Amino acid sequence: MPGVTVTTQTRTGPATPNLAPSGQVFMAGMAERGSVTSPVLVRGIADFEATFGARTTYSHLYDNVATFFEEGGAQAWIARVVGGSATTGTLTLDDRAGSPVDTVKIDANSPGAWSDDVDIVIEDGTGAVVNLSVVLGTETVETFSASTVADLVAAVNAGSSYVVATNLGSATVAPNNMPAEGTFHLSAGTDDRASIDADDYASALDLFDPSLGDGAVAIPGVGSTVHGALIAHCQGNQRRIALLSASETATVSDLTTAADSLNSEYAGLFAPWVQISTATGGTRFTSPEGYVAAARNRAHTVAGPWRVPAGQNSVARSLVGLKYDYTRAEGDALDAAKVNAIRVVQNTIRLYGWRSLSDDTANYALLNGRDLLNYLVVRSEASLEQFVFDQIDGKGHLLAQIGGVLVGLLEPIRASGGVYERYDASGAFVDPGYLVETGTTVNTLENLANNEVKARISVRVSPSAALISTTIVKVGLLSNL
Repeated sequence: MPGVTVTTQTRTGPATPNLAPSGQVFMAGMAERGSVTSPVLVRGIADFEATFGARTTYSHLYDNVATFFEEGGAQAWIARVVGGSATTGTLTLDDRAGSPVDTVKIDANSPGAWSDDVDIVIEDGTGAVVNLSVVLGTETVETFSASTVADLVAAVNAGSSYVVATNLGSATVAPNNMPAEGTFHLSAGTDDRASIDADDYASALDLFDPSLGDGAVAIPGVGSTVHGALIAHCQGNQRRIALLSASETATVSDLTTAADSLNSEYAGLFAPWVQISTATGGTRFTSPEGYVAAARNRAHTVAGPWRVPAGQNSVARSLVGLKYDYTRAEGDALDAAKVNAIRVVQNTIRLYGWRSLSDDTANYALLNGRDLLNYLVVRSEASLEQFVFDQIDGKGHLLAQIGGVLVGLLEPIRASGGVYERYDASGAFVDPGYLVETGTTVNTLENLANNEVKARISVRVSPSAALISTTIVKVGLLSNL
């Protein structure tokens, strides 16, 4: 199929290689209401509530989304999860005939018991106009007006955020085929949440199409049963990293065991659960993915995906405590086990690790290695789309243009320190930390004749100062320094 494809590779040993919504998060979980067939972009907790409803006691999605935004996150994609037998609430409206017949069917636009809180109010307007209002709780949230059944159904379907309408084709002569006046109640649907399993969460992750870009992905508060689905999602599209958490009561030993069973450069495991404030002045604990995603977003905003969102960069703004306050020894043990501890350091809550779960520590000890590659996959794919179906010329102009665009993508990263420039012992410049190849080393006459152009990017990701060791020497009064 024509187009642009980008893959990544890892090269071991020495190498001599000749801003964006990357900080966004993708979250799947249970909610009161909302679409189960497409992801929804939200840019604040008010956006979330408008689409997915208020906080529920059976899910940590709301708390994590709220924490993400309170900690400085910018945008989140949300996929709602329901069970396989979920149903939507419904209502059938009669017309105005002497012997009324069905004229319009109203269905909740998403599954769940929330529809039991919805009324449909039919009132006469001016002349032949009929008004249909949607009442959620005690608040009228929408009103639609029309003088025919067809127009009324069309108006509801074009503009309602809560219901969908179906014209049942009443044979009553207009205008008596319009819905009768009155207040009518939708039945309750169900989200069938008791049957939700790892496969349902995996299906929700599939809604996050690769075209939505790079970022971090999480299923907040569910724990180890969805670790495999999250890792598979990230490895399948090479655009995202997975933020994993364990149970609220997981011990250091539990976390070590969980991390030992996983091996992926696309995922990190974070603990403990974090304590947040409630709207009523209390506190509660929730899983840490929202906080971690926000710290990552802030780092991407300041620099880019090469910036590690830990230490001073991650000081919490809204968290009030931690489920466990790990000691320095426990933090070191977790780091050695590939678990990222959230700790109290200098009286502030900080993310104190950015380890990946990869056993390949030479290339992917930290998550920013894969994060940067994901960023390059998305940006190079977008920037090279302009060249699809361009003519391949014998003088190499097209190849040079493609190379120039890729260099333009990498140069700002080099200037920001995202790739590691190399200098020799005398201080002479060796290479910029990256190499872009579009010439004959990667483009043979055979692949050009097959209408295929290849490009290769090699990058040396800059390391991060995860450990700073200082030696302090006491010198005697009569000794030389």
